[in-house]
Order: sequence, then structure tokens, then C-alpha cells
Amino acid sequence: MKRNLKRKWLLLLFVVTGVFGLTACSDDYEPWELLTAEMTSTLPEQPNLVPWDGGTFTINVKTNGAWDMVVPDWMSVDQKEGHGDAVVNATIMRNQIAKEIFNSEVIVNFIGVEQNNVVGKTTKTIPFGQEGVEKAFKITDCNAKLTKEYKRREETNGSSYNYYQCGYKITYNIENPLTDKELDDIITGVYLYLYIDTPGYPSNFHDTYYLSKTDLAKGKHVLEKSNWRMYRDNYGDYLYLYEIAIAVQTKYGAKVIYRTSDIQTEKK
Repeated sequence: MKRNLKRKWLLLLFVVTGVFGLTACSDDYEPWELLTAEMTSTLPEQPNLVPWDGGTFTINVKTNGAWDMVVPDWMSVDQKEGHGDAVVNATIMRNQIAKEIFNSEVIVNFIGVEQNNVVGKTTKTIPFGQEGVEKAFKITDCNAKLTKEYKRREETNGSSYNYYQCGYKITYNIENPLTDKELDDIITGVYLYLYIDTPGYPSNFHDTYYLSKTDLAKGKHVLEKSNWRMYRDNYGDYLYLYEIAIAVQTKYGAKVIYRTSDIQTEKK
């Protein structure tokens, strides 16, 4: 009887010891976590664009793992990698291309950290675009005029004919925040396009004239040419200047910075 009672107490002691031992082991156990990854920013969402002259933006990273960031060449960040949450300050430079930049993006690679018992791997992106440098120029108060002067010409052989002497006069005011050095470094050409419709020419035909970089300087400008075109007899009656445009060119191509179809015709 005593022997059986002793065995029962030993068995109970073994069970109690095992329970307390298991509890102690479970306190030391650290469970694995799945990687979490979130990213937001103050970059404008497409189709909105970053201004041509860039700016400073923030990129917010939230994660329980590690991360590294890949950005375009014209963007700089104050940190490109880290562990856990972070607020990254990003600076975008002035665009020196005469067109919008699309398909740009911030890429952040997230990965779990073994010593923190975090597992997983993912990548997130923030797409954005930027205005072209042509947005730097603001042309206002533009007035375009087509002049036609009806004349008669006497030839040395005694013959004569009537003709139209056609010209143009364009006045405009321009705002240009570029420095002289930036203007010289970025802009490789300035053009004036005159879109005309006349007998013998297809519709949308246009003349191209080279302008000077000084025509982009801040302030008021006058583009004038009295002997632009000559038409014999009454053909000049049909000359129609229906649009003018001013374009700038960079090493990546030309882009119109202003156009208008508000054109007056003055006959003499």
C-alpha cells in the first residue's frame, strides 16, 4: 500500500515538473513574423507632374524589415537604405530636357531580417513624371499681325506687274527664370514657325526662322519682317497666316513653348 502511494506521488511530481519546464521553454521562444512593407510620398501622382524646376519631397517607408532605395540620376535622397520606418527627403533637380520625363520611378526593395525573426521579400514603386524645361518660359500679351502691301513694279524692259509684299509683326512679353548660363547650357536653338495656307501650297505648310537666344530674355520683344513673302498679281489676297509658334531646342529635341491663332491681317 505504501509502495503504491509512493509511486503515485513520484508520478505527480514528474508531471508538475514537466509542465513548469515546458512553460519556461515557451517563454524563451520568439515566433517568426512576416515582412510588412508600405510606402507613401508627397510626389504628385500621375498624370500630375513634378514642376520643371524640381523641388523637395518626402518618401515615407514603413516596414519591420530592411530596405534599400533606387532613384533616377536627377533625384538625390538623404538616405538610400535602412532598417524599419524612415522618412526620406528627396530632391529633384531642374529638368534640362525640352519635353516631359515619364516612366520615372522610385524603387524600394524590402527584405526580412533574420536576427529580428522577420521573413519575406518584396518591391514597391512610386511612378512619377516631370515637366519639360519649356514650361520655364511664360509668354503673355502676344499680338501677331500679318501685313499686306499692294505694289506695282516697273521692269527695265518696260513691262510691269502688280504684287503683294507680305510681312509679319509679332510682339510678346516673356518670363524666363533661367540664368544666362543655364540658357546657354540648355537651349541650343530658338525657332519661329509661321503656318500659312496659300494657292499652290498644301495646308499646314510652315516657314521656319531661326531666332536668337536674346529673344528669350525676360521682357518685351518685337519680331518683325516686312519682306517676308512676295506674291504677284492678286495671289497675295489668298495668303492666310493662321498660326504662329515659338519653339526651343535642347540636345533632346525641339518643343513649342507658345502658339496662337489670334492673328490680325492689315492691308495697305
